[in-house]
Amino acid sequence: MKTFHDEPINCCKILKILFPGRTVLTNGIAGIGKTFSARKFALDWARGLENQDIDLLVLFSFRELNLVRDKQYSLLNLIHEFHPTLKKVTAEQLAAWKVCFIFDGLDESRSPLHFDKNEIISDVTVTSSVDALLTNLIKGNLLPSALLWITTRPAAANRIPPACVDMVTEVRGFTDPQKEKYFRKRFSEEKLADRVLSHLKTWRSLHIMCYIPLFCWIIATVLLDMLRTLTTIGQLPKTLTEMCCHFLLVQTNTKKQKYDETHEGEKRKKKRNKKKKDNRQQLMKSDRDVLLNLGKLAFKHLKKSSIMFYQEDLEECGLDVKDAALYSGVCTQIFKTESVLFQKTVYSFVHLSIQEFLAAVYLYHCFTQKNKKVLETFLHDDDDYEDVDEDDEYSNSTLSDFLEAAMEKSLESKNGHLDLLVRFLHGLSLQSNQSLLGGLLGQTENSPKEIQKAIQNLKEMLTRGDVSPDRCINIFHCLMEMNDHSLHQEIQQFLKSENRTEKLSETQCSALAVMLQMSEEVLEELDLDKYNTSEEGRRRLVPAVRNCRKARLAGCNLRETDVEVVSSALSSNPSHLRELDLSENDLQDSGLVELLCASLKSPHCRLEVLKLAGCELSETGVEAVSSALSSNPSHLRELDLSKNDLPDSGLVELLCASLKSPHCRLEVLK
Repeated sequence: MKTFHDEPINCCKILKILFPGRTVLTNGIAGIGKTFSARKFALDWARGLENQDIDLLVLFSFRELNLVRDKQYSLLNLIHEFHPTLKKVTAEQLAAWKVCFIFDGLDESRSPLHFDKNEIISDVTVTSSVDALLTNLIKGNLLPSALLWITTRPAAANRIPPACVDMVTEVRGFTDPQKEKYFRKRFSEEKLADRVLSHLKTWRSLHIMCYIPLFCWIIATVLLDMLRTLTTIGQLPKTLTEMCCHFLLVQTNTKKQKYDETHEGEKRKKKRNKKKKDNRQQLMKSDRDVLLNLGKLAFKHLKKSSIMFYQEDLEECGLDVKDAALYSGVCTQIFKTESVLFQKTVYSFVHLSIQEFLAAVYLYHCFTQKNKKVLETFLHDDDDYEDVDEDDEYSNSTLSDFLEAAMEKSLESKNGHLDLLVRFLHGLSLQSNQSLLGGLLGQTENSPKEIQKAIQNLKEMLTRGDVSPDRCINIFHCLMEMNDHSLHQEIQQFLKSENRTEKLSETQCSALAVMLQMSEEVLEELDLDKYNTSEEGRRRLVPAVRNCRKARLAGCNLRETDVEVVSSALSSNPSHLRELDLSENDLQDSGLVELLCASLKSPHCRLEVLKLAGCELSETGVEAVSSALSSNPSHLRELDLSKNDLPDSGLVELLCASLKSPHCRLEVLK
C-alpha cells in the first residue's frame, strides 16, 4: 500500500486523508482507544464540529451485531432496527447521500464473514443474512459510494481481504509524555505524583505497560488505594503480577464495603472496618467462588481469543447472572456489563490483561488441585473443554515442570497471545503473591528448590536458537516476575564496566539484547566484534539492532532468522538504523538479500550506509539491490558491494541504470 502518512493523525480527519479511497481499517490492542476514537468521531459529527460533508453516519458495534447474526434483514431494515431515529430514511436517500458506516470491534464478531461464499447483494432493500450484508457492504457491492471505518484488534485484521481495504491505521496509545500527564492528573499532589512516576520508571515492565490507557487506570486505582496507608514508596507493587493481585484485593474489598453499608447497617460497618487491617488480604469464600468461575470463563475464551461474553457463556462457567448484583464490586470494576440492542447484556473484563490474569489464577488453581483435564486443554490444544472431579490425578508434574510446559506452549505462538498468561503464571508461583490472594490458588507449592529450578529453566530457554526476539523478551519478563534480577544485574555491571574483556555467556548475550531493546535510549553503535563471546553469543546480540543507529555484524555467519530480524528492524516504525555492515556473511542463494532489500523500500527505513562486501551475492541479489536503489523513498548514500564476483550477465549495467533513477541518492559506490 502507498503510505500517505508517517505522522500522528487526528481521528476526526481520518476519512479526509482516505480520499479517494473508500475503506479504512484501524487496529490496536485491547484497551488502547479504538472505540474511544470511533465514538469521538461520531460525537463531533453529531455536534456539527467535524466532517459536515457527511450526510448520514451509522455506527454499529460487532458485539451488538452478534445478537442478530442468525436473523434475516435488508441493509435498510438493519439500520432501522439498530437506530430507530433513522426509520424515515429511505433507500433512495441512502443511494443519494454521502453515508459513512463505522463498524467497531471486528475482533468481537462471531459472524463467519464468508467473503467468497455469500451471495452478491447490491440492493439495500433485499433481505439476507447479516453476514451477507456485512461482506457485500465491505466488498462494495452494497452502497459502493459509502465510506467505511472498521476498528479491530491486530489478530482479527486478516478477517477482511486486503483488496477490500484502502488504508490501514493504528492506535498506539500513550507516549511517554502522555503517561506522565495522565498520572499527574490522577495524583494532583506534585510530590506524590513525582514518587509514583519515579517508582514506575524504576520498574520498567510496569512503565512499558502504561502505554495502554486502561492499564494506567488500573495502576492508578491500586496506587491511590495503597498510598493512603503505606508509609514508604518501597512497599508499592514492583511486578505486573503483584499489581494485578492488589487490583483484585482493592475491588473485592470495595465491594464488601459497599455491601456492608447497604445491607448490614452502621454497626456492622464499624465492626468490619475495625477488622479491615487484619483481614484486608483475605478473600471471602463467596469471592473465591465467583473469581474462580470468572477465571474459568477468562481461560476458556482466551484460548478462542474472545473478549466479549453473553449470558450463555457465563452460565456454562457456573456464573448466575441473577447473583451478579450481589458482587457489584467485582462486576463493575473487574467484570463489566453493558446493555445493548433489545436490552440484552454483554459482558467483558475491564481489560484484556485482567482476563489474562484471572485465566492464569484459574489455571494455577487447576494445577494445585491436580485438575488434569483443564491442564490438558491448555497444554495440548484439546477443544473438548470440561472439568473433572478434584480427585483426578495430574501425576508426575512438579511446579517447575508445569511452568516449563506452559512456557513451551507460549513459545509456539507466532503472535505472542499467551505471553502475558505465562508471565502471570510465573509471578503466581511466588509465596508473596500467593499470600495476597489467600486461598484462591488452592494448596500451593512453595519449595525454594522448585522456584530455582523454574528460574534455571527460563535461563536455559534464553540460550536456545529457535526462540524469537519477542519471546526472549517475554522470558526475561518472566524472570522479573519471579523477582530474579541476577541476569539484569550482571548485564548492568557489564555495561558500567570500563574494561569489557570479561567473556559473556550465551544466556548473558540474550539478556543483553533484551535490555538494549527495552532501553529508552537508542544505542549509538552495536559492534559484535567488541563483545568477548562465542559465535552463537554474537548471533544472540543481533536483535539489539532494533534499538541502535549503527550495526556492525560483519563475519558473524548470520543465519536466515538473523537476517529476518535485521530486515524487521529496517522496516519497523520507528526505525533507528542509519548504518549497517553485513560484510563477509554468506548471503548468496537463500533469498536473504531480497528480503533485506524489500525492507529498504519500506517508508519507515532510513538506512544511509549499507555494506555487503564479500557476501557472495547472487544474480537475484544484485537485482534486488538495484531495485532498492531506485525505489521511492531511497535514503542510501553509501553502498559497498566490493569482493563480490558479479558475472558478465548485465548486472553492472542493471546496477548503473538504477543510479540514473531520480529517486537514487547514492553518493559513494564501491
